Amino acid sequence: MAAFLNAIKGDIANRVVGFVIDKCSELTTLLTLPTTEGTRLHDLQRLLLQVRVIIEEAEGRYIINPVMAYQLNILRKEMYRGYFILDSLRSLGPEELTAKDHDVSTSFTLSKFNPAKRLSFSAGNTSMEKDLQQVLDNLNSIMDNMGEFITILNNYPPIYRQPYSMHLYIGKCMFGRHMEMDRVIDFLMQIDNPSVKAIDVLPIVGPKYVGKSTLVAHVYNDERVRNHFSRIVVISGDEIDNESLTTLKDRGVIAHQDNALGKNDRLLAIIEFSRDVDEVIWNSFYSSACAFLGSNSKMVITSKSNKIMKFGSTQALVLNFLPQEAYWYFFKILTFGSVDSNDYPKLEKFAMEIARGMKGSFIGANIHSLVLKKNFVAKHWCKVLEGLKNNIQKNISLFGENPYILSRKDKPAAWIIDKDKFVVYSQHRECIAEDNVPAIITRDDFVSRSVKCEGEIEVLLWRSHILPFKSYVVTCTMSQNYPFNYVNG
Repeated sequence: MAAFLNAIKGDIANRVVGFVIDKCSELTTLLTLPTTEGTRLHDLQRLLLQVRVIIEEAEGRYIINPVMAYQLNILRKEMYRGYFILDSLRSLGPEELTAKDHDVSTSFTLSKFNPAKRLSFSAGNTSMEKDLQQVLDNLNSIMDNMGEFITILNNYPPIYRQPYSMHLYIGKCMFGRHMEMDRVIDFLMQIDNPSVKAIDVLPIVGPKYVGKSTLVAHVYNDERVRNHFSRIVVISGDEIDNESLTTLKDRGVIAHQDNALGKNDRLLAIIEFSRDVDEVIWNSFYSSACAFLGSNSKMVITSKSNKIMKFGSTQALVLNFLPQEAYWYFFKILTFGSVDSNDYPKLEKFAMEIARGMKGSFIGANIHSLVLKKNFVAKHWCKVLEGLKNNIQKNISLFGENPYILSRKDKPAAWIIDKDKFVVYSQHRECIAEDNVPAIITRDDFVSRSVKCEGEIEVLLWRSHILPFKSYVVTCTMSQNYPFNYVNG
């Protein structure tokens, strides 16, 4: 610990000392547990506070060393895992629940293979002891070797002034894609042989709503990328045909421009495919691009289909949804904000179960966090959890799957309005520019029935507050009975 504090200078040192001193007396709800286990949890809490400060500081600096970036990513994953274990154990603590609360809290019972299910304080539970001890050993080992990392970190220039509260950082920035972002930027900054006419292409693939557009938008908004390319344009894959790329000036959305497009200028073309593209059409488009664009121009192509991988000049970047540990940390910070979740153990328990039901959905996390933050009362959070449970059960009975999984597959899903009515939404679309979003009602208007709705209607599900600021719109119809025509939808 001494080496850690000596390495941190100025503002970093003050934050660590104050943060750790204020927090080391927490976890009082676990005092009834055996002394050894209570000590381990206390140690885990202390380590996580130190790790969190280092990560927040590192994420506010330009780290160009790949070894340091890799080390930071390991530290980040262990922090997610540590908080998941800590909060899971706290949610299974000795506090008593009412009969109604207990019924709700078991709505998303974990399987025997889930870490949170294995971690329960019972006599002879060697699995719990092993998982807890493992994360403690990993964090202690990492922290013992952090001195040099922190010393070198101070030599890297800051990107911006890091907010003190992590929820402000998550609320305004992309979460959980730091390694992926570094890889894309590294690809874009590579200088090619000027005698080679081919343009490098990086494919990015992943399921719907995994954050492909969000990742790319944060990449092209990075100062290093903007200084490297004279022009950045975002194009819909639907515009790709066998015409000459000289019409590119009239296509897509210009995300950045320093000067007029010319033969010797570097251009970054981001092409987002909503469906499969014919290989002949792509080859014709790519040939035109190579002939027209200046040297060291680049292309990034995105799609939910793996078929675009063969169009890349380098290995494709595959995005997946966040692991459960990282997703819980994201939802926890997003929901509790500057409020210490340790002060609300029952609310934290409800929040964990809500997070499990959303299956890693970023849209679901943002919507539910807004609803929960309206009232920090157990009765309100219990009602939200019960509503989510009922909605999942309704979708399973109607469509056979969790509604968040159905949405990723562009299949119909349902919202429960009341006992006898529910809404079926069957079409999903995304709008980036505000001008493209029609004057439609919001999800809250629809669910609360504050607006009279008949027939088919478009509903604004959610509007993202981070780049690329997309609005998510669904087409809905009110229903009392299961509509047979949705069976094969």
